[in-house]
Amino acid sequence: MHSTHSYPNSGAPYKQHHHSESSHHEKPNDLPTPPPSPIGSPQHSMSATLEANARILAAKRDGNLKAVMAEFGSMKKQKIPLTHHTYNLVLDAHANLRREGTPLTNIIKVYDEMIRAQIPPSGYTYTVLLRVLCKRDVEVQKTVAMLKRQSARTGIGMDDIGQLEAEGNLNRALDLFRSAGSHVEEFEVEIYNQLLRVLSHYGNTIDANYVYDQLVRSPNAQPNSATFAALINLMGRAGDIHAALAFFDHYTKAKDNMGPHDASYVYNALVDAYLKCHQLDGALRVLEQDMTHDGVKVTVIPYNSIIRHYCAHGDMAQAQQVVQKLQLNDNLPVPDASSYGPILSAYCQANQWQPASEIYHQLITTDISKAYGNLANYALLCIANRHGQEAVRVIADMQGAGLEPDPVLATRIVMHFSGVSDATHALRTVLSAMSSRTITKGASLLLQNVLIIMQGATLPQALTLVRVTTPLGFPTALAGALVECWRHDTSGTTSDADYTPLCEAALMLPDEPCLGDIVIDLLDNRRYTPPPHLFARVLTRLQQLKFTDAEQKWKAAVASSDESETLSNEVLKAALRGQTDEACRLAQGILRRGLVPTPEAMRDAIALIGKQGHLNTAFSLYQLVMEAFNDDSRASYMVMNSILIVYAQQGDMVHAKRYYDDIKQMGYFPDGNAYASLLLGSAKCATDEATDALTIYDEAKRHNVKPTTFFYNVVISKLAKARKLEPALRLFDEMQQFKIAPNCITYGAVISACVRAGSEVQARRLFGEMLSSPSYQPRVGPFNNMIQFYVRQQPNRERALEYVAEMRRRRIKLSAHTYKLLMEAYSTIAPYDMPTAHRMLSEMERRDQIQPQATHYATLIYSYGSLQRDVKSAEQVFAEMNKAKVLPDEAVYQAMLDTLISNDRMERAEELYQQMLKNIRKSCSPYIENLFIRGYGQKGMLDKAEKLFSNMSDNKMLRSNKDYVVVREPSTYEAMVRAYLDSNLITKAKEVLDMMVKRDFPEKVVATVADLVLE
Repeated sequence: MHSTHSYPNSGAPYKQHHHSESSHHEKPNDLPTPPPSPIGSPQHSMSATLEANARILAAKRDGNLKAVMAEFGSMKKQKIPLTHHTYNLVLDAHANLRREGTPLTNIIKVYDEMIRAQIPPSGYTYTVLLRVLCKRDVEVQKTVAMLKRQSARTGIGMDDIGQLEAEGNLNRALDLFRSAGSHVEEFEVEIYNQLLRVLSHYGNTIDANYVYDQLVRSPNAQPNSATFAALINLMGRAGDIHAALAFFDHYTKAKDNMGPHDASYVYNALVDAYLKCHQLDGALRVLEQDMTHDGVKVTVIPYNSIIRHYCAHGDMAQAQQVVQKLQLNDNLPVPDASSYGPILSAYCQANQWQPASEIYHQLITTDISKAYGNLANYALLCIANRHGQEAVRVIADMQGAGLEPDPVLATRIVMHFSGVSDATHALRTVLSAMSSRTITKGASLLLQNVLIIMQGATLPQALTLVRVTTPLGFPTALAGALVECWRHDTSGTTSDADYTPLCEAALMLPDEPCLGDIVIDLLDNRRYTPPPHLFARVLTRLQQLKFTDAEQKWKAAVASSDESETLSNEVLKAALRGQTDEACRLAQGILRRGLVPTPEAMRDAIALIGKQGHLNTAFSLYQLVMEAFNDDSRASYMVMNSILIVYAQQGDMVHAKRYYDDIKQMGYFPDGNAYASLLLGSAKCATDEATDALTIYDEAKRHNVKPTTFFYNVVISKLAKARKLEPALRLFDEMQQFKIAPNCITYGAVISACVRAGSEVQARRLFGEMLSSPSYQPRVGPFNNMIQFYVRQQPNRERALEYVAEMRRRRIKLSAHTYKLLMEAYSTIAPYDMPTAHRMLSEMERRDQIQPQATHYATLIYSYGSLQRDVKSAEQVFAEMNKAKVLPDEAVYQAMLDTLISNDRMERAEELYQQMLKNIRKSCSPYIENLFIRGYGQKGMLDKAEKLFSNMSDNKMLRSNKDYVVVREPSTYEAMVRAYLDSNLITKAKEVLDMMVKRDFPEKVVATVADLVLE
């Protein structure tokens, strides 16, 4: 985040350089950060400083902290003079680019070095340091609180707490604030507020009053509502209600001069202050009388404070009455997870399972993504009260909310069960909900659980346990336990279990001579078909141990398998040639001989036939071989995984998910290709691709599915589409940790995520990293992403053109979309350059052999008609397009209709709309209809707006080849609400809002429309 402060001037060069930092019109120092330059002669030391500072700035803007410190170290090594501007750049880089949750050791080290060098800090220096110290103190507060809750829950002490509290970030911030001297006057009000918010956590009234006094005296900043909310909260925590009321009085006298602000934060703070001072009546008076009287918006936050107060005093009945009041009164806010959480926690502490269970089932109807502590407490309460299956269901609820149990909780749940089947089910549930990182941390504890469970297991149960514990690996202790289960299994009956882990276990135990007996038992009694990858290893060990009988039986099994492998490869070759019917015929021949085909060849053949589009033939082959694999669960899994991929890649998610469920019921999980295919398939029907992507990603990781570049590309692309930047960057970093090389598609996807989320620094950093990557292959996609960013999100024509020039320099051919963006750069960013935008139509054809498309004409129409209100020119472009024999598409009609509606030509727009419906098959997108609703609303033609709105649907699945159905999106509801509000029909607007609330739209989207109605 860049501060609005300028750096203090110590000469014109510094002022000029700082201006270049904040300007959007500078040219980048090429896209990768160049290597440090050698210093010249002493008389050029100032220019060397300026050049080095510019390089640090470039590295900082690219988000490359290592490059910043490398350049900084190079300056010191070469004895290039360091200025206050140098230190400010380095400090700012550390503050903005450090990994969240890390101590401030390095930034403090740089500052101390600055002081030792006798370079006086500027106002900007203090601003950077105060901001990051306050932020770090809040991080520490949250982490310490979490560790204390975890310690109370598990009974295990936490050594990290003392180390965190010893960082002393607040004391250091206060020392800096006091030493800032006259620079305090340069601080914005937010710096004062950040200090006050941190101080409020500790109830530190003396330092808070000092900070407030400095703010009041500041010529450049004045207290705002956030200031008073922090002070009132602080005084309440300190137990001084009179001081809190005094600051509230200050607020009420000054609020009319503060401009637009949300007063509820101040009133909420006063409610909380009364409660902390044990004055419940005062809190209720503010909530139920004063806020209503003063016209302050009431949210669920103060009600939650009241609920916490009752629970802290053991009065859960009163707390539940508050919740019931919220549930029954439509005029009051809706309870959220923070409403139910304190009540659940209180019942857990009181060991009252029945009422806790009732509250829990209300809690999980809300967003529980931040309620881990409450869920964990309830799971432990269930165990303590012998409701083990309910505890397992809690873990499933956690998983659904993106949470995971810690190893201690997981262990306690699993070990609650005495029966092997129940314990195995619990273990499967907890492992499926845990990330690979958490499983690794708790592996020792979890393995002990498995070994205890296995002591009472039959061989089939033990084999199931081994399969369930795949995420834990296959350590020697587990192998030994499995062999012991076999040794004590005297039934001798056949089973459809996969015995391969038993062979693997015997091979892992060099001092255990049981392999021969195991081989004879499996081949004679259990109808075991050895997989190819075990042939040589088992045979070698049998020969070493001189188990002649077992060796002969194993060779016989291998011989029949060799014949089967040869014939199976013929099936695969036929599939490769595209001879799908021949492949099926050959597979039937294998079965008639009484042989079993190899699962690897059948897996690949099914996948190939499906990829060629022969879905029915792929399914026929699948049915054939599944009969042969009836007793081999591993082989069945392999071909089932393959048919899952076939259906998913063909978009048939009903069948794909059916096989997905079947695989899980077998105790297996899809492989990386199958998970990626499920993601791609779900894109054709999912309402929230990002949620699906993260769900499938988490499951794949939990079960140790080996990730691939393709797998990461698909997941990151889904996250980018939904503007989920943080998880996209996290996965990108994870790829590099696992040494999985990103390719151009990966970089394109993660840059797209940065661009969609508006993160210029990250986008430029990754773009530079991509260009300097050894494996870089020129592609147009990432360039288009950056150009689009500077055209649509942060309009800057010069920056956009720099990326086009870089494409030309690297001989990357511009695409049709690049030209569309170029036309937008000239026609939608003021000052408009319409002649150049027009020229792109001929240039794309002349220079890159690209035929102009309807979308290019739509760009020109939109600029003329909607931005410049020049209907005549827009119509001329429409006519020019028809003359060029380019058929108009939906985008062109939308641009033309927007032109007509925006310029009050509704009748002509209605005629064109009907013409469009005759000429093209319109999508279910509502954006054109939204334009009409807006236009009708502005003209007071509500009957037409209502008719159009009612003719639309909320169900995407209704549309068929014959019926024309437009599906309402959030923007449609917003347009209808605005139409009613234009005519002051508040009740009607609220009715539309109520309809919207019933849809499964994100809360933030609904809140935006709700704010229009409730203003």
